[in-house]
Amino acid sequence: MTDRMRRTRFAASALVGCVSLLALAASPAAASAEGCTGNPGSTDGSGSVCLNVKGTKLKVNKFTLDKQSNNRAWKDKPVVTAGKWKWTGATVSARRVEDKKVTKTINKSFPNNTRMCGYWSKYPGTKACITIHN
Repeated sequence: MTDRMRRTRFAASALVGCVSLLALAASPAAASAEGCTGNPGSTDGSGSVCLNVKGTKLKVNKFTLDKQSNNRAWKDKPVVTAGKWKWTGATVSARRVEDKKVTKTINKSFPNNTRMCGYWSKYPGTKACITIHN
C-alpha cells in the first residue's frame, strides 16, 4: 500500500467518524410527560384521569389517556385536544374499579408551549394536561 493510499484511507475514516459524531449530537432526545387529575374514589363517576405523552421536542409520537373510577361501572369516549387539534375515540366500557387505557399514535408536531389535555366526554371538567415544549 502506498503512502498516498494510507493517507486517503485515514482521511476517509476520520470523515466517517466525524459524520457519525455529528449525527449522534443532532439526534434529539426522546421525551415524555404525564399529567393526572381527579380522584378514583369520586362518587360522581369522574374518577382519576391521566394523560401520558411520548415524543421528541415539539413532535408527539403517541399519547395514552387512562381513567379509573372505583365507585361505578362506566361507558365514555376519550377526548384529547392540543391547540385547535382534537381527537375523540370510540366508546370505552369499564367495570367498577377497572382501569382503562386508550393509546393513539399521531406523529404530529405542535407549536412550542401548546397545551395538550385529555378527558372523558361525560366529565370535561376532569382534564389531565401537559405542555408541549422544546
